[in-house]
Amino acid sequence: TVNGNQPILLTQLCLENTMSKLWVKILAVTGFLACPCHLPLTLPLLLGALGGTGIGSFIGANTGWIYGVATGYFIVGIGTGLYLLNRRQGDQGLACDVPVRSAAKRRERTNELSS
Repeated sequence: TVNGNQPILLTQLCLENTMSKLWVKILAVTGFLACPCHLPLTLPLLLGALGGTGIGSFIGANTGWIYGVATGYFIVGIGTGLYLLNRRQGDQGLACDVPVRSAAKRRERTNELSS
């Protein structure tokens, strides 16, 4: 059990950890692209790619709003990404990336070398 609540399977904890890492990556990349200092480069590229479409004409007509929304998304996306990256995982103490068998073998090797 975790924190005295219902039992949680190891696979559930690993999946939650993996999904959290995925969201951190998604928020970091999209936040980087929406950064106000990159918009003078990325917005014309986006307009060039979407030129002649309804979305392209909307972006061209509302450039000020696009800058405001992108700046807001940058702040929220980077803030949320940092929160997810730095939050504690509770009392789990699990590292899903390292199999238990490998950690046990590593301890055995360390004990053999120190003897």
